[in-house]
Amino acid sequence: MEPKEDNVEAIAEDLTETIQPVTSAPESEQAITATTTSVDDTLKVSYDLLNKVKQLWEEYFGEGKKANLTLAIIIIATIPLLIATSTLVDFLNKLPVLPSVFELVGFGYSIWFIYRYLLLADTRKELIDGITTWKNKVFG
Repeated sequence: MEPKEDNVEAIAEDLTETIQPVTSAPESEQAITATTTSVDDTLKVSYDLLNKVKQLWEEYFGEGKKANLTLAIIIIATIPLLIATSTLVDFLNKLPVLPSVFELVGFGYSIWFIYRYLLLADTRKELIDGITTWKNKVFG
C-alpha cells in the first residue's frame, strides 16, 4: 500500500513543481497597453480629421460667402425632392397601364429628338450652339 501513497505524493510534488503561481501577466498587460495605444491613435486621427473638415468648412463657407452656403442648402434640399420623385414614379410604374404609356412617351420623345436635332448637320450645329450658350450662362 505504501507504493500507492508514494505515487500520489510523487504526483502531487510533480504537479506542484510544474504549476507555477501567477504573479502577473505581462502579455496581457502588453495587449491591454497595445489596445489602449491603438484606440488612442485612432481617436487622435479621428479628432485631427474632424478638425480638418471643420477648418475646410469654415474656409469655404465662412464669413462673407453666403452664395456658397445657399448653393449647399439647395443641393441638400434636392435630396428629399429626388427621393419623393423616385417614390412617385415607382408608384406610378406599379399601376397596370402607366408603364406602357411611359415607354411609349419615352420612345416618341427619343424619335422626335433624333429627327429634330441629330438627323441633319444644320440642326446638330444648332444643338451644339444651344448647349454652348447654356454652358456659358451657367459656368460663366
